Formats: sequence, structure tokens, C-alpha cells
Amino acid sequence: MKTQVLVIGSGAGGAVTALELARNGVDVTVLEEGKRHPLASYGQGTTESMKRLYRRRGMTPIFGSVPIGYVEGRCVGGSTEINSGFWHRTPREVLLRWKAQFDLDGASVEELAPHFEWAEELLSVSLSGKPWPKSTEVFAKGADAMGWAAKEVPRAATGCENSNACANGCPKGAKQGMSLAVVPKFEDAGARLITGAHVKLLVKRGSRITGVLAEVEMDDGARKLVRIDAEHVFVCAGPTETPALLRRSGIKFHVGETLRIHPMLKVVARFRERIDAWANVLPLMQVQEFRPEVSMGGAFFTPGHAALALSDNWDPSRMKDLRNMAGYYVAVRGRGRGQVRPGVLGDDSTVIRYELADEDVVNLSNGLARLATLLLAAGAEEVFPSVQGLPSITSEREAVRWLDDRLSRSSLSLTTVHAFSSCPIGERTDKCAADSYGKVARWDNLYVNDASILPDSPGVNPQGSVMAFARRNAQHFLDARA
Repeated sequence: MKTQVLVIGSGAGGAVTALELARNGVDVTVLEEGKRHPLASYGQGTTESMKRLYRRRGMTPIFGSVPIGYVEGRCVGGSTEINSGFWHRTPREVLLRWKAQFDLDGASVEELAPHFEWAEELLSVSLSGKPWPKSTEVFAKGADAMGWAAKEVPRAATGCENSNACANGCPKGAKQGMSLAVVPKFEDAGARLITGAHVKLLVKRGSRITGVLAEVEMDDGARKLVRIDAEHVFVCAGPTETPALLRRSGIKFHVGETLRIHPMLKVVARFRERIDAWANVLPLMQVQEFRPEVSMGGAFFTPGHAALALSDNWDPSRMKDLRNMAGYYVAVRGRGRGQVRPGVLGDDSTVIRYELADEDVVNLSNGLARLATLLLAAGAEEVFPSVQGLPSITSEREAVRWLDDRLSRSSLSLTTVHAFSSCPIGERTDKCAADSYGKVARWDNLYVNDASILPDSPGVNPQGSVMAFARRNAQHFLDARA
């Protein structure tokens, strides 16, 4: 097969890239490692959903002195199929810092605004417009009691029916993941989508990429190694798989050296009243008083997630109060740095490492203090942190201790769903893997256009930033070809 532009990945970056190029007459082929799943197969139990929709069934470890659990999508639409749909624009402060530190061109608030507006209209981003579920109500009550800036976060989930299936794929079609909102549009514009296609290697000749070698699953289930030739290649495989593929192909200049994440600490709060968080959409409020360094909000909550969060200090009797419980989190911008490497066993695996910075521990400790105080002010009788050996917090005095004391690194049970910055963009050749518009250094026709290009941690849910940058970069590519 030959194509003008080959896009690897169909998540927020890849889908937007394909749509923008196809709508402008470019011959586009999209390769997606995962499968396409109809709405009827969404909303299954956690085990089945992780098998179908998640990379490594939701069990991707980030190694380091503090191990961190990481999850991402592996299906048509990528992680947009399993996230909460929360929507943020990149904060002005963050964009200013990227300009100062990475000499990032064309990415001011004003320059990105049209791309955010386009994406928000495309995904029908809005507030819920409905009475809040109880888990949101109590969180808002606590934030108000503390006098902290907090608000409901817009979502790409118009018409949400509170099915609490976000992480298992929305079976109602309310959440506007890429498989629903963008992929059909780029197909209508003429782009081809090939699923079950694992790209093993980029094929090089001089300073150009001539195509890829990919293992593709045929209709009969057999897997065949094929070559696809392309005039230009956009790698949009995500913040871990993009650098792994590049490095596996011998492209290593500032690639996979600067992974950043938002480390997240979960808590379970037990209230006097019925919350029934497991039967409603996750809490929709976020505290923005301490953003971008620290944010607090609501976590996806099921009986299984409750048991996992409580397992660090397990007492099975606590599960009897499930209807009075809800899950929340504190997330920090992440000052540490990680690496992404292809596995050494020849199985195309990816090895991810991240070292938690001292500032991360300080912010997580302070964040736990504030989150627990907020939840107690909201009426919680007990707050259970995912910290091994740490008793439940039942008083403000026990909570505010962590404004001064530091949580033990060895006791932390951390997760993340936000990773980026493994192929940072900008004009600083001493630290950037690609220029300001995603063209990979030292290559004539190779681009990256997903979460890996964000120069540093944005401190907010990254989907909006990824889509806005992807559209901007695709338009820059089109302008350069004109």
C-alpha cells in the first residue's frame, strides 16, 4: 500500500491530524493497534473492558523508587474512550513557561484559541446542566466551607446519563470520544482506517522515512507483516508508544528522555449519608485554588475501585459502608522526570521509568492535608488515603499534619492517567525532539502529534491541549505544502 500521509494512532492527536488533513484533500491512512468496538460492547464489567479497551489490560507499571500504576487506551479512539471527558484549555501560565523554557513558537493563548473553540464545538463540550450527583454536591460543600476556588469542569459528554461507565467506554454514546466524534468524520473525508495494526519499525532512507513495517491482523485472525509506503509519517501513538517506536527505529535525539506525568494519590471518604457514588457519574468539581501545581477532584468509583483504594490498609468490614463512600484524588503537576525505552526482549514491549521529585512528595503531602480537610468539612466521618500504614483521617488536626510532615515515599500507592512530554516540541535544539510544529529533528518528513509533544506537564487534563496542538500542527503542515 502507498499513501501520501500515514498516521500512526487514532487517539486525540492522531484522529484530529487525520481529520484535518483528509478534509483538505490529502490521501491519509490511519493505523490503529487496537480494535474498533461498537457502543454495544462498551460499559461491560471492569475486567472485560480492560481486556478490550486498555493497553496491557490496564496493568502498565511505571518503574522507579516509587512504582506508579499507569493506564491508557488501546482501541480505536485511544484513551479518549476510557477517560472522564474532562476538558481544560492549557493555562496561560503554562504556555508562557513553555515559551520561555522551550522557545515554543505560535502557541500563545490567542493563537491556540481558535483550535480550542473548534474542538469544543466538535465535541459539544459543556457543563452537565443537570442536578449534581451527591458525590459532587458534598465536594462542592467542602470547597465552599474552605473558601477555595472550585468549579464544575466542562466535559465532552453532552447528554451524560450518569451511568458511571466512563472508564469502561460510554455505552450511551454521550461521551464524545474520538471513535464517535472524529473517526467517522475523517473516514467520510476519505481517510482509511486499518485496525489491529501494530507498527514494528519505521523504514528509513537517508533523512527520510519511506514507510513502516507493521504486523496487521487479517480477517481470518492471522497476522501478516506488511510494508506501507508513505510520503509523510505522523507518529501519534501516545506518550509511551510514540517514543518507543521512534527509538526502536533508531531515532533517539531527545526522544524518550523527558517523560512527565501527573502523579495521583487516591482517597476514599466515608460519609454519614448515602452517596451511592458507584451508581452515578464521577464527581464533576475540581478545586483550582492551588493549580497548576496541585489539583483535587473526584475519582471513578466502583466496588472494585473502592476495594483497591482501601487495600493498602485492608479491613474487609469497611466495604459494608460502600453506599456511603466516594472516591477523590489529589494530583500534582509532576516535577520529576522519566524515560521511555523499547523492551530488550524483542517482544515490542515498552519500559517506562519515572522518578518522583522531592517537590512531588511535598505537593502530594500538602494536597492530602487539604483534600482530607475539605472532605471532613463536607461531612465525611473518615478519609482513607492510599498510603500503606497510614490510619484513616478522622479530624482536621490529623489532616493538617501533612502540611508540615512528609508522606513516606515507600508507603505511597500512586497512579496516573496523564503522561506527556516524551518528545517535547520547541525551537530549543538542546532539549527538544521536534520543532514547534512537531517536525522531528534531523528528519525531512517525520512528525509527532500527540501528548508526547507537550513540552512539560500542563497541570490540567491534557486532552484539550493535545487536540488543539494537533490541529494547529496539521494546519502548519498543510500551509508548508501549499
